[in-house]
Amino acid sequence: MKKRLLVMNGQKLVQNETAGEWKTEKVSKAEGIKPGIYNLYNTVDPDLSKDNIGEVIYIDKIENVLYQQKGSQTQYIKHDLSCFNQIPKPGHLMNIRYEDNKVSTTEVSKKLNQTIKL
Repeated sequence: MKKRLLVMNGQKLVQNETAGEWKTEKVSKAEGIKPGIYNLYNTVDPDLSKDNIGEVIYIDKIENVLYQQKGSQTQYIKHDLSCFNQIPKPGHLMNIRYEDNKVSTTEVSKKLNQTIKL
């Protein structure tokens, strides 16, 4: 089953594809996420040896995953929520780094390009 995220008009729609049609599963506030279509079915696993820098775009508590968009590219990274001590909020630019199967998160300032340790 394919999953995508539509962000428009301040709203975030989570959609699943079934029988060739997209059906809306959930609607909520956009939470600072830029408008666009995010094809979450194109996710890749995180590179555990490198920093994963990008915007947190969606947290799926049912599937227990956090989706992150890597840079301005259309690459999406899927992180397991159980690795996080504190779950970042959607719309924040984060550096997610793995150390011994646990996650270290650092918020990256979009304007000043500075990092803030969480």
